[in-house]
Amino acid sequence: MKKIAVLVFMMLFAYNVSAEKILPKITTVNDILNKMVEKFNSIRTYRANFKIKKNIKGKTSVSKGEIKYKTPDTFIMLFSKPQDQIIYSDGKKLKIYIPALRVVAEQQLEKYKSSFFVAGKTSLYYLRNKYNISFDKSNKPVMIGGTPIYILKCTQKETTAGFKTIRLFVSQYWLIIKVEGTTLSGDTVTISFYNIKLNTKITEHEFEFSLPVNTQTIVDPLSNK
Repeated sequence: MKKIAVLVFMMLFAYNVSAEKILPKITTVNDILNKMVEKFNSIRTYRANFKIKKNIKGKTSVSKGEIKYKTPDTFIMLFSKPQDQIIYSDGKKLKIYIPALRVVAEQQLEKYKSSFFVAGKTSLYYLRNKYNISFDKSNKPVMIGGTPIYILKCTQKETTAGFKTIRLFVSQYWLIIKVEGTTLSGDTVTISFYNIKLNTKITEHEFEFSLPVNTQTIVDPLSNK
């Protein structure tokens, strides 16, 4: 669960539109990162379906659900598989509810992670701070599903826990459509987004949720303390 939360921090925002737009000239990774920040600044709300595929110690599992985001930092991930699992943040705290264990993990977010569930300035600051970012193979986009996609590779500057490498799949509209994270041990987590809707009405009520009264809360489980 820790790896999923951290990986989702590195991403978001895919948008299903036609591929008729003429691609601008892209030379450097910074060209793409700057375009991503510009795009994020135009987004007020976001909703999409997501799919998470994990391959941990040779065992594959898939989870899925819906994610909703509202500027500046509120989001919720409602899982349909595993059913009733929830990840929520108000920009200050991250809460992960695991129904099978009747446990809520509540984590304080670091200041540079305030917008981690979107590919905004703070997310890119984290990537630039912790990872060396380059084109995966070429600065030319590859065609995936009939759409031009730029692929960036992020490699840890210092070997630590978490993901050794992260691949970002960025559409011609400067939105991340897929993220692939690989750990030191070779385990992988892939997150994809589809059925995207940007800047539609999302009410505060859609971020409300209730938990069973006997749910146990664990505070700051990711802390180094």
